[in-house]
Amino acid sequence: MSFIAQFVFLLSFLNLSKSSTNDMQHRLTADKSQGFFLGEVLLDALVNPMGTAQNDRSVINNIFDPNLIAEDVTFELYTRNNPVQAYFLKVDDIIGLKESPFESENPTKILIHGWTDSANTYWLQDFRQNYLTVGNYNVISVNWFPASLKEYWIAAKLTRQVGKYIAEMLNFLVSQTDLSLDDIHILGHSLGAHVAGFAGMEVSGTIGRITGMDPARPGTLGFIRSIGHADFYPNGGTFRQPGCPVFSAQYCSHARAHDFMGESIINPLTFGAVQCNSWIEFKAAKCRDNSTMVFMGENVSRNARGSFFLETNPQPPFGKNEI
Repeated sequence: MSFIAQFVFLLSFLNLSKSSTNDMQHRLTADKSQGFFLGEVLLDALVNPMGTAQNDRSVINNIFDPNLIAEDVTFELYTRNNPVQAYFLKVDDIIGLKESPFESENPTKILIHGWTDSANTYWLQDFRQNYLTVGNYNVISVNWFPASLKEYWIAAKLTRQVGKYIAEMLNFLVSQTDLSLDDIHILGHSLGAHVAGFAGMEVSGTIGRITGMDPARPGTLGFIRSIGHADFYPNGGTFRQPGCPVFSAQYCSHARAHDFMGESIINPLTFGAVQCNSWIEFKAAKCRDNSTMVFMGENVSRNARGSFFLETNPQPPFGKNEI
C-alpha cells in the first residue's frame, strides 16, 4: 500500500468531474491488499465510497441514509490574523465572509478529518499550525463529526453528501472573492480522503490539488492499487510501519500518513522518493535514477506521475532525505 500519494490522485479520482493535480498518499492496510499508501484509493473513492466492489457498494447504497443537514458540516477558518480562534464561515453569508480574515490572494488549505474524529483532532491542529508557521494561508478545518461519529457504513455513505457541502462552500468562496480554484489544496485522512474526492467531483471547476492520506477501505485501512496521479509507498506501504508498536500497529500505521504529511509542511525536502515498479526493485537499488526522484508530501511536483517508494525513520523526524 502506498502511504502518501498526494492527491495527484484526483487525476484518476477526479476524471469524473474534471482533471486536477491531485496527490494521494498511500496508507497502511491490514489486509492482503495493503492499502497503506496515500493515493491509490482515490479513484474508486470518488466514484464509489470506499472504493468497494459492486456488491459492497450495493450494501452501502441500501443503507438508511440519515438526514444530514448543512449545519452538521462547519467550516473553521484560521489565518495568521487568527491562528488560534476560529472564524466560522457559512455558505451564502456574504457579509460574514467580507468581515472575515479570509484573504483571497493567499493559497487555501482545506483539512478534512476521518471517521470518529473531529476538527479538534491533533493532526488537524498540527497542520494548521505548521501551515501558518511557514506561510500566509487560509486554513479551513472542515468539521463533519455529527456524521463521522455514526456507524462506519453510514459514515461512509455520508461522505458524498459532506463532500457536496464542501463543494458548495468552495463555489461560494470563488464566486464572492478573487480566490482561484487552482490555489485550493484539499487534504483528507481516512474517510476524509473520500470526502475530499467527492468535494473535488462536485465543485464547479478543477481543484488545484487534492491529497488523500491513507484513504479508508471497508473493514481495512487502505488500498493497494494506485489511484492517484502520484502514489507514494513509504517503507513499501505495508503494515506495520517502522516504529509502530505491535499492540497499536494498525492505528499507528494508519496515522503515519498524516504524520508524514504534517512533517513535510515544515521540512518539505526530507521525503525524497524514487519512481519504481515495486518495493523489491527499490530495495535492490534498481530504480535510483535522480531524474525520477520527487519529494513526498507538501513539496511534491505537480508533474509527478506514477508510483514512488522511499524509506523513513522509525521516529520523528521521519524524513531521511537520503536521496
